[in-house]
Amino acid sequence: MKELLLRALALFHRQTPYIWDGTCATGIHMIVARGSTEAPGLGRIGVVAQNVSMLIPNSSVAAVDYPATFENYFTSYATGASEFERLVLEHVQACPDTRIALLGYSQGAHAMMDSVCGDGDGEFVLSLGFRQALASQVVAVVGFGDPSFNATAPWSVGTSTGAGLFARKNITACEPYAARIQSWCDEGDVYCDLGNDRAVHGSYFSNYTQEAAQFVKEKFDNSDPVIDLPTTTAPPTETTAPTETVSTSILTPTSTPTETTIPQSAAGSFGPSWMMVASIVGSMMVWMELL
Repeated sequence: MKELLLRALALFHRQTPYIWDGTCATGIHMIVARGSTEAPGLGRIGVVAQNVSMLIPNSSVAAVDYPATFENYFTSYATGASEFERLVLEHVQACPDTRIALLGYSQGAHAMMDSVCGDGDGEFVLSLGFRQALASQVVAVVGFGDPSFNATAPWSVGTSTGAGLFARKNITACEPYAARIQSWCDEGDVYCDLGNDRAVHGSYFSNYTQEAAQFVKEKFDNSDPVIDLPTTTAPPTETTAPTETVSTSILTPTSTPTETTIPQSAAGSFGPSWMMVASIVGSMMVWMELL
């Protein structure tokens, strides 16, 4: 039995890229974004999708098609955020009765959370259609090792009490969906906690896969699929990110940053100030990857 399960998991991960076939699932439809440098497809976060599929029969999965690179990190994860929106809207139009879950790991979690919350500086704005889709059909959002993690956000779980490289402060856009979000980060993670233990970043799958899958199952079974969105724009709600100390040597780029083209999409766009910060932190990520 164990051997058959391992073969099934191996087959599940070999199907890359993982493209939705257009069939409306009677279970849940999952949109999944892999982590940095993982091969196109579901990546390691796919094991959570596999566990959800076991708990919710007749479910379907689609992989977010984005670069997932450290180089040009800003362009990469911004593309991922836009793709999350495109895939959600595509599915809502085709299957208006199917519930949806979003899953992301590492850079994929960053892209996912920016698609739901905006970029934290108010420069990445959710379209009305996407907000309505999040309110009506997206019942669960699960992240592992998100670089925009902030332990003070209401959906933050795990052992971290700190904040990531892109610690999210403005959570206004995603507050209506807070009960449907869970983002795991553990102490020591180099990306979501600014720690120094690289092994932690890959440990979520052995520690939290079943818990994350059960969270999706519970939201699928119990949550009201419609959220009342505010009719007026509320002042931004900011959370205070825990203070972290980062060596200034890490922040010094080793080469002259190259210009990047900012992608435009229905999800919105990023401004130049955010691109500058992301370019610097992208250099930090490359530096830490070489350690």
